[in-house]
Amino acid sequence: MIGDIFVIRFANKDDIVGIMAFIDEYWHKGHIVGKKRKLFEFQHCWGDEVSFVISENEGKITGILGYIPYDNDHRDVTLAIWKTIKTEDTMLGIKILTYLRENGNVRRISAPGINPKTIAVYQFLGLNTGVMKHWYRLQDRADFQIAKVVDKEIPKYLRLPELSLFCIDDLDQAVNELGIGDCFERDHQLRKSIGFVKRRYFEHPTFKYIKYGVQSGKDKLFVVLRVQPCNGSFVLRLIDAIGDQNLLQYFSGEIDLLLEKYHCEYVDCYETGVDDAVFINGGWKAVADSGNIIPDYFSPFEQQNIDIYYMSEIDNVILFKGDGDMDRPN
Repeated sequence: MIGDIFVIRFANKDDIVGIMAFIDEYWHKGHIVGKKRKLFEFQHCWGDEVSFVISENEGKITGILGYIPYDNDHRDVTLAIWKTIKTEDTMLGIKILTYLRENGNVRRISAPGINPKTIAVYQFLGLNTGVMKHWYRLQDRADFQIAKVVDKEIPKYLRLPELSLFCIDDLDQAVNELGIGDCFERDHQLRKSIGFVKRRYFEHPTFKYIKYGVQSGKDKLFVVLRVQPCNGSFVLRLIDAIGDQNLLQYFSGEIDLLLEKYHCEYVDCYETGVDDAVFINGGWKAVADSGNIIPDYFSPFEQQNIDIYYMSEIDNVILFKGDGDMDRPN
């Protein structure tokens, strides 16, 4: 490249067309964020902020790093698309990440859905890495069009008579009347602002999420689920659980009702950082131990088990599939 002099900076709205073209050419041909501007802007335009760091040489984009900010100030962020083209600067990608960490008003960085080939890079940078656990709970039925089931066990689950459940359609009302905003800052989980949660789960341009508040005494949990259609059938996905995750072990009765209501074959969940006992007590089973196939890819559909790797600056971090950019249309 001319002089191999790279400028690293934050993107602005004039860069969107170029970033989308870069994604389509160098990241993945036909990738939805490179094709659909509406989705690009939903994920990466936060007021005047376009949440990409770019490197350029003589006006040509040579690298990008997308991120999702969870607040406006001193915020946790998750990483999205990170790609550089081949140049003489073999450290260009790390320089882009360093620029974000030092200049992006960032408290802590995490990234669910990383390429396992990049784990050594994150470990070199002193970041925590691992693989998310995949859990499921079946509906009691004879046939499955999406899952491949050899083990049909549906374990019993714990009940808590004093548990309070409420559907949430209006987040502002839930914050003001039920205090659900208390959930959004807990040790080890990403700190999510009320504004972020409202946009992410109440204003999504494509997905319609099912939202619950769960409460027992002072413990509160905000739960997000989504129905996924496929092969003429449906599955239920637990996308996020923000707050006191120990309450998940008592939520399975409501999940069973949702499985029946929406004719879903099963519910599944990817997470890391939650005590295994919470899922085991809740009647969930680990996919890895079951011999069953509980798919993750639906567009296009692939009937196979998928491992999701992550990195984080947070020790013992709590992450779910709703973090980052994993739960999006394809």
